[in-house]
Amino acid sequence: MPSKKMPMIAKRLEFFNSVTDNQATMYLYGTIGTGWYADINSEAVRSQLEQITADTIHVHIHSGGGDVFESIAIQNLFKAHPAKIMMHVDGLAGSGASVIAMAGDEIHMPSNTMMMIHKAATFLYGNAEKLRKQATVLDKIDQSVTASYMGRFVGAANELDILLCNEEWLTAEDCQALGFCDVIGAAIDMTESEPEEKPVMEEETVASIVGKYSANQRNKPPSTPQATLSKTTKQNTILNIIGRFNQ
Repeated sequence: MPSKKMPMIAKRLEFFNSVTDNQATMYLYGTIGTGWYADINSEAVRSQLEQITADTIHVHIHSGGGDVFESIAIQNLFKAHPAKIMMHVDGLAGSGASVIAMAGDEIHMPSNTMMMIHKAATFLYGNAEKLRKQATVLDKIDQSVTASYMGRFVGAANELDILLCNEEWLTAEDCQALGFCDVIGAAIDMTESEPEEKPVMEEETVASIVGKYSANQRNKPPSTPQATLSKTTKQNTILNIIGRFNQ
């Protein structure tokens, strides 16, 4: 059978003013950039923001990201606006879209949404000198990307660097623990039936591992033998970072 393609995020870049409660709503859905492929760009966002005089702007994000400089520019446009910026992750705030989300005075994520953060990446063809030069440029871009997150990240710079290097996918709970989310909302349930009780799983899951090292579990002795804990892997390090700030 032919494989199914993952559906693209439908483009949506628009805003609405509400006269009654002095609030505005913006939707940033799609790819960030300035090329033919892009749905969201800083010029369009700037144009919309100039028309908004509301005291509060609700910005809804659903994007896998795109151009890093356009993302940083959009983030700074929101930061410079006098209104209170309420960011809402409707599905995914990935890559550059997560950078934009950091501009929120408040960041809201339903429990079934995610963020993805990573270091800058590019496509390049060339000789060794050109590749070395581009690596230096990427290091400098990473400094800008890191600065975009550090205003909210509750941990140390080296811990953020580990998460970025791993191209980490973060749940709403992870984001709240790390400072990238303020409010977790419930996922919409279209049924009226009572939620089924989840069966107890004997084998460890990602959630149980993160919880084991969370702040409220820090004083409890680990259930894993010391011999096993001594075999620290890169993934365990990442989970420990998330768990340290998980309340």
